[in-house]
Amino acid sequence: MSSPVKINRKSGWFSRNGNQDDVVIASRIRLSRNLNGHKYPGTMSSSDEEIVSGKIVNAFESWSEIDKYGISEIGKIKPVDRKILMERNHLSQDYILHLNKQLVISRDNLNSCVINDTDHLRFSVFEGGLEIRKCAGRADKIDKYLESKLDYAVSFEFGYLNTEVSNLGTGMRASVMMHLPALVKTNLIEKALKAVVQLGFMVKGFMGDDDNSLGSMYQISNQFTIGQSEDDLIDKLENLAIQIAGYENKARSELLEKKRTETEDYVYRAYGLLTNCRLLSSNEAINNLSALRMGIALGLIDLPLEICSALLFLSQKSHIQSMITDKDSFADETMIDFTRAEYVKTAIKDKKL
Repeated sequence: MSSPVKINRKSGWFSRNGNQDDVVIASRIRLSRNLNGHKYPGTMSSSDEEIVSGKIVNAFESWSEIDKYGISEIGKIKPVDRKILMERNHLSQDYILHLNKQLVISRDNLNSCVINDTDHLRFSVFEGGLEIRKCAGRADKIDKYLESKLDYAVSFEFGYLNTEVSNLGTGMRASVMMHLPALVKTNLIEKALKAVVQLGFMVKGFMGDDDNSLGSMYQISNQFTIGQSEDDLIDKLENLAIQIAGYENKARSELLEKKRTETEDYVYRAYGLLTNCRLLSSNEAINNLSALRMGIALGLIDLPLEICSALLFLSQKSHIQSMITDKDSFADETMIDFTRAEYVKTAIKDKKL
């Protein structure tokens, strides 16, 4: 039997280095799978849901690497930790409300599996930087083991069967989270994202809305999983990410060359606010850390890039609440903003989380 789920409060995929990490914050591979002979989530009875969950949990518990993971019902994870997992993209907002559902997550917080969400199981593998292939390798290892223990629903014609038509075929969603502040500042972001969509990929703002994502962070992923091999999907997304990163770096260089004073002012104002403010809202933190991150990449600020990347996520509300108290007591917004300001300020000045 595995140990309960534990949250590493200060580290995860967001604090890891990788290829092209000056622009690509993180990569993710998500595989969607269903079991043969069972109704899909949303149409299942509670007893059938228990049977499916039991099969998947038993498969994980017999795995030789299960000591690296934790398994728990959602209701047995503290509310603040559930929200932290949501802020880290492991759980959806709807899923954390279903207290009897199960979560499997690695102790390094890089791999996770949700059971009976949209599909019977969806497991996600994260890594810092442009490391889609590394993610795919880890995901494939987990998938092959589970497929040896579980009867997946597979069709010769349609591949892996899923609740969403867009996930038929490989059932693989590959995505990269990109930091594109220079394209935003030079008003080239709309053109760049339009080209991404025309190539058959989806774009969504990681925070905020698609047109005006907080922190200039955008998630790019494949739109369909049928009709292409996993290798082809990964190749296309990796090449696209490299191309977009090239555009972003060119825009950064042009800003520094043609508008150096304005660019330095943009970065140093962010640094000044983050290292001197007494209260810091979540939106202020994200937007100013975004400017600081670009300044680090341009060599204007001496700070490890991974610290700034981590702060973009560690400064979110539930992460800050967990720093105030390990209990689930109420903390008002002023206390949260004060704690966020102190935490971010100290991390930047000490150059450590």
